Amino acid sequence: MRPEDAGEIGRVHVAVWREAYSGLMPSDYLAGLDPVAFGDSWRARLTSPTPRVRHWLARDAEGIVGLATAGSPRDDDAPASLELYAINVLQRAHGTGLADDLLAHAISDSAAYLWVADGNGRAQAFYRRHGFRDEGGRKPEPSTGVTEVRMARDAVRT
Repeated sequence: MRPEDAGEIGRVHVAVWREAYSGLMPSDYLAGLDPVAFGDSWRARLTSPTPRVRHWLARDAEGIVGLATAGSPRDDDAPASLELYAINVLQRAHGTGLADDLLAHAISDSAAYLWVADGNGRAQAFYRRHGFRDEGGRKPEPSTGVTEVRMARDAVRT
């Protein structure tokens, strides 16, 4: 990712949230997400990167279709030394293997953990397929109060 990608990343990030969280998060919250503000936030992150946080994006013929970000744990009681902050893939790329590729780039075979919205069965099934399990952690998503579930996995043995 580069700072000049930020505007498009913001648009894709908001589109993914609206697709993935429809019915899980309040519709007025999702409708109020501002792609320009998301783009500005991404621009700031990419211009002044946080140490040990890495970002990846994927493109198809129409533009950016997915992104991933991972880095140091943000939780005091982290079950692993690597946190997958996000994988966001537009619906048009579901079923293509793109999310698998983004996950491989973001965390490889490392032990890792993540937070996923309770009720997001598609995402939870994806992570279970990659060795993650519900490890019991729960917290409210800061903007909506939706419960997030912490999933973790041990390093993958190959």
